[in-house]
Amino acid sequence: MMSASKMARLFISQDRLDSWSSEDRVRVEGDLMTLSGDGRSFKLKPAVRFIKVSDDSPDPHGLIGKVRTIEVLVKSGGEHYMDSVIFQETAYDVQQGFLGEPTRREPLSARTEG
Repeated sequence: MMSASKMARLFISQDRLDSWSSEDRVRVEGDLMTLSGDGRSFKLKPAVRFIKVSDDSPDPHGLIGKVRTIEVLVKSGGEHYMDSVIFQETAYDVQQGFLGEPTRREPLSARTEG
């Protein structure tokens, strides 16, 4: 099994998380998402994935396809609202979601109920 330090971070869109949750594929408690199948857990941070420059012009900042947490985005001067981000006077269309960071939490099958 891969250790938490070797597992990749992943972007999960809000729609995907809602779908997985309704299908009982994941359980979300606070900022922790646990996969039902194998018990792996990810700490979730609000994030966006940059889809395109809103006016279809070239991307002057190389952000298309990148994922940024809201915290990092705000610290770097970006403004986020719904499905849009303004970064250094460039408007982007973004996909809202979460960046999942693997945790070292033991799988559900290894825990005992107390």
